[in-house]
Amino acid sequence: MDDMIELRCKFCGAPLPLDAIKSDSPYVTCECCGSTQQRVDAKEYMDQMMGEIKAWMSKAIPGGYSMIQHESVDPIARHNIYMNSVKPMLDIEIKEYRFALNTAASSSLIVLPFNTGTPVRCQHTSAQAFEFNAKLKGVEPLAVDQDSRDAIHEAQGISLAYAMIISNSKLLSETTPGRFALMSKNFKEASGALAKCKGYEPLSERLDGLSEVCTASDLVLNGDQFGCMQYIDTGIPKLEKAKTDILTNPKLAMMIRAVDIEINQSKTLKGITEGSVSNGSRDALGTLELINRISSVPYPSVPGWEVLKMSKERDKELLSNVESIVSSRGGGTIPICVGEGDTLYPFWDVDLTYSFTTGALFSKKAVEVTEDILVPATFTLSATALRDPSYALTDIFARGGNSFSDRVSGNETSISGGKGIGKLTDSAVNSSPGGKKVVVPLSTKTEAMRIVEEYLKRTTSTNSKLRLSRPTVQKLVYVPCKMNGSVPALPREFDGMVPRVLSDPALASIVTI
Repeated sequence: MDDMIELRCKFCGAPLPLDAIKSDSPYVTCECCGSTQQRVDAKEYMDQMMGEIKAWMSKAIPGGYSMIQHESVDPIARHNIYMNSVKPMLDIEIKEYRFALNTAASSSLIVLPFNTGTPVRCQHTSAQAFEFNAKLKGVEPLAVDQDSRDAIHEAQGISLAYAMIISNSKLLSETTPGRFALMSKNFKEASGALAKCKGYEPLSERLDGLSEVCTASDLVLNGDQFGCMQYIDTGIPKLEKAKTDILTNPKLAMMIRAVDIEINQSKTLKGITEGSVSNGSRDALGTLELINRISSVPYPSVPGWEVLKMSKERDKELLSNVESIVSSRGGGTIPICVGEGDTLYPFWDVDLTYSFTTGALFSKKAVEVTEDILVPATFTLSATALRDPSYALTDIFARGGNSFSDRVSGNETSISGGKGIGKLTDSAVNSSPGGKKVVVPLSTKTEAMRIVEEYLKRTTSTNSKLRLSRPTVQKLVYVPCKMNGSVPALPREFDGMVPRVLSDPALASIVTI
């Protein structure tokens, strides 16, 4: 147990660095969580931890046996003590920590610079994981045969990597200066701890890749965009290789979704940094801050719309749209409709085919119509829109399409009024926004489909002769307009069908690039 005589961080339980232990300073800083504390507090925590470990070992090891004299004890006796008294207790905890590591690593373990995230749900604190690691070191001399030593070494790697992941998870929710440098070091150490653990090689590779990505994040925050690009170009291939290897490893298969998210976050960071360098703006930090603003948008709390709480999958789609807009400033394109104005407003273009019955008696017949519905991609900011779908889109069925005589004679051609919308969406071509401002989409394709389906469900409940096919969300289009504050003045093609949500005060929270 002599190698355990060290100072421990009272905040996370990690061993403090050797230079801090040897220093005469009354304060020490933890390289794992970044906390600074008084040396006397670190010593007090270490003594407490050592006391708990000794109590555990006294319970596990038969009375009369002293670990201090383990070298003078017959190896067979040590082996019997380990197998009969220690191993049964360890096996239960090792199994528990193995499961806990796999569960924790099934969540995405990084965030983009300027962003904060929710800590990963872990069954233990980092202090508990570090303490278990210390227990393993304490009983290691009892493991005489190779199989027992291998099992303890593997458990040490698992518990150390788990402790580092817990510490990094806490850093996700903080804005600690230099947190990405801390996370990079922790991931690197966790990767090394798992490298020799059988079956955990893909997770080791993943953590190594995350270490590179965190270094890239730290560099871009310090203005070194070229350094960021160098590390991100190293980190992404490691994550992609880890993903490939995880797919063939049943033990780690539950982590695949989290790795996908991490790869996409890393590619977003790469795209933003490369774009800022290639277009000469060198403003990667500005774009990253923009992403933080988008992540901080105050969505309303409406039953059934809990998805707006920024799930990782939703984040992925929104960030992809931001990347497209940023890219369009440096040679890329976005689909822009014909029109005048200094601002491009995003709309979801939805195709709808419906049929209805017209005429009376012998002139009765069915008519099929194809229409377009436009949904402002910012509708998710409005609680009213989420509760009343007709408020959130071009309400094409609010206007009758034909006269009474047409309805009786069977000459009706439609019961909606959105022909101008179709002409507008057909005019969309991929082009550069130039100097125009672009409003950032704050909804996903799935959410647009959901609001349209709810709108159509309510419409058919009041119109018995209407028959609808499933709508199709085609794409995002950007409509040129002039802004009056946060309210857009839309082109004449909307012809009285401007979505009411666009005048909702809640849309003052829109974000523009």
